[in-house]
Amino acid sequence: MGATRVLESYSAMMVIGLALGVILGGFPILTKELSMASLAILMTLSLSNVRLGEARNRDHAKDAVVALLLNYGMLTVVILLLGSMFPEDLWWGWVLMAAAPSAVSVVPFTTIMGGRTSKALFSTSVNYVVALGLMPLMTLAMIGSAVSVESLVTSLLLLIVLPMAVSRLVTRAELDKRTKSMTMNLMFAILIFAVAGSNREAFFSEPWIVLAVSGASIVRTFGTGLGTEFFLRWRGAPKEERIPQVLFASYKNLGLTATLAIALFEPIVAVPATICIVFEVVWIIFAVRFYQRTVK
Repeated sequence: MGATRVLESYSAMMVIGLALGVILGGFPILTKELSMASLAILMTLSLSNVRLGEARNRDHAKDAVVALLLNYGMLTVVILLLGSMFPEDLWWGWVLMAAAPSAVSVVPFTTIMGGRTSKALFSTSVNYVVALGLMPLMTLAMIGSAVSVESLVTSLLLLIVLPMAVSRLVTRAELDKRTKSMTMNLMFAILIFAVAGSNREAFFSEPWIVLAVSGASIVRTFGTGLGTEFFLRWRGAPKEERIPQVLFASYKNLGLTATLAIALFEPIVAVPATICIVFEVVWIIFAVRFYQRTVK
């Protein structure tokens, strides 16, 4: 596989970033700053794909509410229940994950799998607007004085609000989709490299953490995703309607979660998000193939 092919592969870049991070130990300095910079670029490019004007439709309001209930209702509750079984520093990581919005890549993956992209676009936009209020409220309510309100607000401004604003300029620039995709994959790999590297010792010295978080990640991702799929299929929902809802029910912005963990706390807090990213990559690969074989 050539270098360009590797850069175009989301899963390959995630694996490379994780492997190199664990082997090399990440960046020797400025881990927090480099993580935030790479995520800010990633978020800007990702959000540039969300064209709210194209997705505005009266019918989509109901879908946005359903997406919120799945992502900030069911999935958040599942994450908090799983996280409650872990010690405090890891619990904080699960709280940040529960408070995070859906991944922006719900939109392109909805398209790839054959779902209703316009509904995913509108619901994602609403999800991020709501997240600006819910993230600080949930984080402060469940973690309390251990988190700095000023640092949290500053991080949200840099990682959500600023990318939202700059992404409108990127949208007008109409960058080449292939170049944009490769840049996004590279930024995500850099982020994973930094986060995994900063937790290198946990991977080697405390394997029980890796095993326990891996088990919870499977339930959190495959359990919620497949459970939602089979429930909606039982209700008679068509494939194109199920796909975005299944993604909202199983897919969180773990890049944002991991970056906030490093920015606000110690690197160990980012372990749940780091390990969950691996299972989300596997889940997406599985889901793409699953829906390719699903007719209705």
